[in-house]
Amino acid sequence: MGDSETEYIVELQPKIAARLQDLGVADDRNRALLVHGLAEIASRSRTFEQQALPLFLSLDGRHRRGLAEVTIALKNHLEAMQDAITDVRPALNAVVDFLLQDEQQ
Repeated sequence: MGDSETEYIVELQPKIAARLQDLGVADDRNRALLVHGLAEIASRSRTFEQQALPLFLSLDGRHRRGLAEVTIALKNHLEAMQDAITDVRPALNAVVDFLLQDEQQ
């Protein structure tokens, strides 16, 4: 993870934490997981969109080795995003359940 990704994560985490607190999400474990995980996913998504994919699209097709390296980096980036999504999914489900519990009563 690059410095700009880390900076963006640090910037987003308090915003996500404040939103979850405003919503009344009291489960510390899920809240901590969501604060980190959602910030990581957002950061990696931004990097993918602004840096990784444009690099892949702009490289000359004659630079096969460079394209292969960039393609491997794309794959690794997507796998890291997928891991983060998998990690936050249960916490997101818990928040959905929490938000809908008032409707069910």
